[in-house]
Amino acid sequence: MNWELAFPMRTLLHGREFFVGEWHCAGGSPRPPCWRERALYYEVDLLQTGTHVRDLGHQRNVVDPTTAALHAPSDEYWMAAPTERPQRGTLLLLRGALAEELIPRLPTRSCSISPQAARLHAQLLHSEDPLAREETALSLVRCVLSDAGAQPERARSVSRAWRRLSEELQHVMATRFKERLSLEVMAFACRTSPFHASRVFRAVTGETLHRHLTRVRLRAALFELPGAAGRLTELALAMGFSSHSHFTQAFREEFGCAPSSLVGGPARGRKIPSLEKD
Repeated sequence: MNWELAFPMRTLLHGREFFVGEWHCAGGSPRPPCWRERALYYEVDLLQTGTHVRDLGHQRNVVDPTTAALHAPSDEYWMAAPTERPQRGTLLLLRGALAEELIPRLPTRSCSISPQAARLHAQLLHSEDPLAREETALSLVRCVLSDAGAQPERARSVSRAWRRLSEELQHVMATRFKERLSLEVMAFACRTSPFHASRVFRAVTGETLHRHLTRVRLRAALFELPGAAGRLTELALAMGFSSHSHFTQAFREEFGCAPSSLVGGPARGRKIPSLEKD
């Protein structure tokens, strides 16, 4: 049974009730300020690079590599890309009995994804065995839905101006994370003061700018590790970290293992080590 796809994708998995594809938006060409999309299936959309904004009803969410966008069939939403920079992502589509089993309801339209989900995403992209890829994709869906179910309630008392500023800051971090971003640089890019930027972002998202920027950098590095043999220091500096040791410490705190343990792993068919238990 065929799947109706809104745009071309590189097929990673094609089944009767489960489809996984990798999409790429090259950017650089003029687009409308925003455009309408309609979900035909249950969707789990995960970004690898880039950022955009989705509006569904009264909900407005920034989607970047630290988040997942979730949609049910017939959802109509508006998308807007703050710049024409390239974007790349992974789209998981479900229907039929599988969707009914895994997705009895969508608890939220966007959620922050856990380190475990991020690692499953990377493993999915580099799995060469079809069966391993299918099992990893199912595990990824379950993990993202678990993350969504545990999502804390968003702050309701903040103003629209604060939400927009938070979105702008999130966009700066998603598209300029390879730079040495200081609080002053990010605040200047958003036409505000460093103190106000720091206060607003934490009030809206529940995390600090430093924490969010680190998560963006670590997830970008995660996708690059399979081809990083012999150049971990180069990768660390390219991702915006001050040193190899800084990168290794942050990576271990986030994912429970050293980055060197994942170099070349998924590309050679090795399983990504499980998270360390506390």
